[in-house]
Amino acid sequence: MKKISRRSFLKASAVLGSAAALTACGGSSASTSTAASTSAAASGSTAAASGDTIKIGTIYAMSGGNAAIGENILRGIDFAVDEINKAGGVNGQMLEVVRGDHAGDAATGKSEAERLITQEGVNVIMGCHMSVVTEVVAQVCQQYGIPMITAISTLDRLTDEDHKDYNYFFRLCPLNSVYVEDMLKYLQDSKEQTGNEIKKVAIFTDKAAIGQELIRCVNLFAPDYGLDVVAEVDYSSNATDLSSQVLALKQADPDAILCDSYIGDATLFVQTLKEQNYKPKMIVAKANGFTDPSFIPNLGASANGVASVVEFNPDLTNGVEINEDFKKVYNVNMNGHSAESYTVVWLFKTAIEKAGSTDGAAVRDALAALSIDGAFEGGRKIVLPYSKIEFAPEYEIGGAKHYRDNTYASVAIAQVQDQEWKTVWPFEFASSKIQEVTLG
Repeated sequence: MKKISRRSFLKASAVLGSAAALTACGGSSASTSTAASTSAAASGSTAAASGDTIKIGTIYAMSGGNAAIGENILRGIDFAVDEINKAGGVNGQMLEVVRGDHAGDAATGKSEAERLITQEGVNVIMGCHMSVVTEVVAQVCQQYGIPMITAISTLDRLTDEDHKDYNYFFRLCPLNSVYVEDMLKYLQDSKEQTGNEIKKVAIFTDKAAIGQELIRCVNLFAPDYGLDVVAEVDYSSNATDLSSQVLALKQADPDAILCDSYIGDATLFVQTLKEQNYKPKMIVAKANGFTDPSFIPNLGASANGVASVVEFNPDLTNGVEINEDFKKVYNVNMNGHSAESYTVVWLFKTAIEKAGSTDGAAVRDALAALSIDGAFEGGRKIVLPYSKIEFAPEYEIGGAKHYRDNTYASVAIAQVQDQEWKTVWPFEFASSKIQEVTLG
């Protein structure tokens, strides 16, 4: 068994991420689902008849409160499909994207997965950005023998001992444990630039599973970094008023707030901080809505000083070229969600080529044996802040066994400065210095 301690995992990930950067390195109506179910294979390419294409099923929110997140993820998928199809496809076949809309609901996600598999005939599935939806979709994929990769679902339990036998399910992104430990390491290291020692932290997050996971992980790792958790403040998703929650944070008087929210709640949180004239020394988010492309436009200068874990940032050396190309098509920067979804398409391409077919078991086995070092064959360098991708059959982190995660995955920290995300940590490949929280 491959065993990785929390600290060695973090250290190895940071080194790999630095090297990559420095060397260029979460219910739709039936009508909604049907209307938006299928994407053309790619612009600039002519899709073959349905039976001659390789179908990638996608299950993300295309309606409801998280539709903006889903839209951005789908851009990354479409961008990769376009690249691959223009270069000849996969084993001579074009890729075709068949969309499902879970609308932020697990039961809808399950029914969409069943529809994609039994009616649309998809060969592989990727999803779902909300971990509770990902979990039920993984069950459906296991039942039907359909390989699935989640690009961005971070809930630790998705690959824990209870899911050991879900051998058609793989995860590209880091676990919550890795995200959170990186956040705490950043707080520790920040003193070098700010002169402020962070001793007290508070947690702000929603009551959903992903938020409670943040609370669990912070409490697990905080003692290792000499941090005292002085408040745990949660709320119900899609809140309309966060005044009492912000007041509770203000009264707890932490040095830093660690937060995890979807886009609507993230926007309202910062607006409420500003309304109450409350500026903690540091605000560090675990991505999600804080890194959504609409976060800064929603808030303008009020976002300045907010920091977040990022899986990708345009100022990372390995992301400059692809971001320029992506922005020409979509007129927005690529972010972690679109970069990770882009990468998953290339993982499926590579695995199908190595399997020599779209047979579910063969593609599963190819994914399990996959090793991407530096760049994809016939494609770009890995555009994320690390230089290798492998799915460990079994490993250990935080005292728990996990299965089929990409153990090379790591993250960076970026901060909103002058209404732009600037990488500030790890320092060795950061483009900017840490600035104070201004919120305007």
